[in-house]
Order: sequence, then structure tokens, then C-alpha cells
Amino acid sequence: MTKAEKERYHHGNLRAVLVRIGRELLETETKPSLRAVARHAQVSHGAPIHHFPTWAHLLAACAADGFRELSADLACAAQHSTNAEKTLIEMCLAYLEFAKRHPVVFRLMFNNNAITERTEEFLQQSSAAYSCLQDAVRALDPDMSDARFDTLINTVWAMLHGLSILELEDQVCRTATPNLKTQDFLVHGIGQLVR
Repeated sequence: MTKAEKERYHHGNLRAVLVRIGRELLETETKPSLRAVARHAQVSHGAPIHHFPTWAHLLAACAADGFRELSADLACAAQHSTNAEKTLIEMCLAYLEFAKRHPVVFRLMFNNNAITERTEEFLQQSSAAYSCLQDAVRALDPDMSDARFDTLINTVWAMLHGLSILELEDQVCRTATPNLKTQDFLVHGIGQLVR
């Protein structure tokens, strides 16, 4: 058995382990690298190359994994709602919570400058997550015109993603007393938008 085969046997699925560790290091270290990921995975420095030729490829896999988790969170949120508007609001709240839980990976997922290797996995997972949001907006009125849909999806997306970024940067404007939570702004804003 080769050393690489031993590593795959030892870890079960080395690729998944490397992605998990990569995401953890992105959130906790200032300068993670393939070597650092290998060290934390307790494999040789060359082992990750079998799955990720460069750091950019691992970044794309970490971002794809983030989109996969986000899609699962959105789908889970949608299961607990009774109508289209509530479904959209619950999904938006799940999106905000994902951003707060994984701030570095969340920023990475949408950073075209950082994701220089737009792998098929990355494109598929990012598209799947966006489709969840599109489906929720379309469900508000299945007969809406394409022009109305385009306006609504982009406005919902701008509000949702914008508030998530503002929350991460601690730049949400709060002048009312008592201060409202970002979740409250999101619920109120989406509600006003879709009615």
C-alpha cells in the first residue's frame, strides 16, 4: 500500500477532511496554507496535492462546501413555514445566521478575486444555493412577469446580502431606542418588499 493510500485509508475521505480543516483554518488563522492544512490533518505536506493542486483549488472547494451548507440551511428553514412569504423570510434569516456563523467562509464564497479557480463543483453549489432563493421568490406569485421577478429577486438579494455584510462589519445603522436587531430589519424589510 502506498503512502497516499494509507492516508486515504486512515482518514476515510481525505478530501472531505482537508476541506473541513481548510474551512476551520480560514475562520481561525491569519495565513492558512496547504501545508498548514496537511499538518492539521496529520498527513504529509504533499498529500493534499492529490486532491487540490494549489491553495486556490482548496479555496474553491471550501467555498463550494459553504454553499452546500447554506443550501441545506435554506432548505431546512423552508420546511418550517406555512406560506410563501414566511418561507422567504425564514430562508433570509437562515442566510443571515449562516453569515454570522461562518463570516470568513461567507465572504470567501462571494469574493471573485479570491476564487480564482471557479471549479465545476463551486459553480454547481453556488448555483444551487441561489436557486433556493429564486424558487422562494418565484413562489410568492408563480404568475409574476419576468420583469417583476427580476426586480424582486435582485432587490431581495441586495437587501439580504447587504444586511448580512453590514452585520458582519458591525455597520448596521441603529438610531431607534431600543435598538432593533438586524433580524428585525430583515423581517420588516422583506415583508414590506413582497406585499
